[in-house]
Order: sequence, then C-alpha cells, then structure tokens
Amino acid sequence: MDLKAAWEYQGVTAVIHGDGFDSQIFTLIVGQEEKVYTAHATYLCQSPVFEKMCYGHFQESQTFEIRLSEDEPQAIRALIQYLYTGRFLDYGTIESGRGPAGAATQLADLLVMADKYQLHDLQILVAKNLDAIIDVEERPIDFLWIMQATYASVAELDKSHRKHFKNFASQLPKPNLMGKSLREVFDECISGGGVLAIDLVSALCLDYHIQLRSLRSNPEKMILDAIAMVKASGGDLNDFMSKIYAVELKKSARSSE
Repeated sequence: MDLKAAWEYQGVTAVIHGDGFDSQIFTLIVGQEEKVYTAHATYLCQSPVFEKMCYGHFQESQTFEIRLSEDEPQAIRALIQYLYTGRFLDYGTIESGRGPAGAATQLADLLVMADKYQLHDLQILVAKNLDAIIDVEERPIDFLWIMQATYASVAELDKSHRKHFKNFASQLPKPNLMGKSLREVFDECISGGGVLAIDLVSALCLDYHIQLRSLRSNPEKMILDAIAMVKASGGDLNDFMSKIYAVELKKSARSSE
C-alpha cells in the first residue's frame, strides 16, 4: 500500500498545509495483530511521548518504527486522524460502535490513549463526545450497561476516565429510590465487585467517601475490602449498601435541623 493510500485508509483525508509532510515518516505497528499505520514525525510529535520516541535516544528514532503492542489498533487509528485533522471521523459513534455501549467503549479506549500519549485537547474532545452519548437522567439503565461494558473492556482503567464515569454515576438516584429494573441492573454491577463496584459506591456516597479520605486512609481500598468481606461472609450486599445510605440520611437530617 503506498503512503497516499495508507493515509486514506487511516481516514486522514483533510487537506493539510505546512511543513509536516517533509518530516520523517514513521511506521506504527499496533496491537497483538500488528496492525500497520504510518504517520509523519511532525504530527506524531504533538504528543510528548511520541516526540521522545521520534527524536530521543531510543531505538525508534533509528529504525523509524514504533511498536505499540498493548494499544487498541482502531483507537490509535482515530488518534492519528486527530493528530492530522484535529478530529476523529468514524470512531466512537453510535454507528461505529453498533449502539451506545459500543460507542462508549470505543471512546473509553480513545480516552485512555489520549491520556497515555498526553494529548489533553483530545481528552477534552472525547469527554464531550461521551457526554453526548450518555444521558443518565433519561436513560439510567443504558448508562449502567455502558459503564459495565466499558469497565469490562478496558484492562486498566485510567484515573481520569474513571473520574468521568463517576461524575455521571453521581447523577443516579439513590438505590432506595430506584425503580425495580434499574435496581436490578445496579445490584448486578455491585455484586461483580472490582473497580466498577468501588466507583458506583463512592459516586453515590460522596460524604462517606470524603469521610474515609479524611482519616488519611485509602478510601477505594476500604470500600473494596468491605465489599469483599461482605461477599466472603455470605452477607447481603444490598443490606451493606442500605446501611451506608442510612448513615448518610441520618447525617443529612441532623444537618437540616
């Protein structure tokens, strides 16, 4: 495949002016399937991480080949589109993801890549696209499905990515105010444990979360340990959650007196 065809395949179709096309061309080999993309150093170097690879004292600067074996190929393709055009065209949409959950999963992958390669403006753009897809108040069950699918699909969740989802989760009603269908999906998410359960608990118990933090402890570890202990003892996770909310309701009542 010649370079022009490669750019068209990567979705880089905008007319770009300047000296960028005179810079060194690098080959990016991405993922376990070793998907191949090409890009000019000038555009890659908008990322401080790629800049070090291209011009630092690393093997990549000599071979003009960058291996990204742990990255998602389609997310890197979208990232290259962004570096050349300032946007990504056919990634993270309802159509490309074949539904809201798939689109959110794609955007989550791209959000992780944007953070990894220190592209702050791309993070903001991806976050805005996530906002457009996720409507917690109107479709809370869809949101929980999206959150569940996203957390399951990303091996190691980035902190900024988790923070974004926790902000959305804080808009959910308290469990005692949830309808039957929403509560069933919520309980399913909690019963799975892990970071998903941690983030849902902390998002809906902000005062409790801050109180734990004030003890100079690790609040996430304490919540995870609590969930693990309840599960190991055969206890009722719903009862555990209810007790947390009961404490918060009492505190709220006292503060309003």
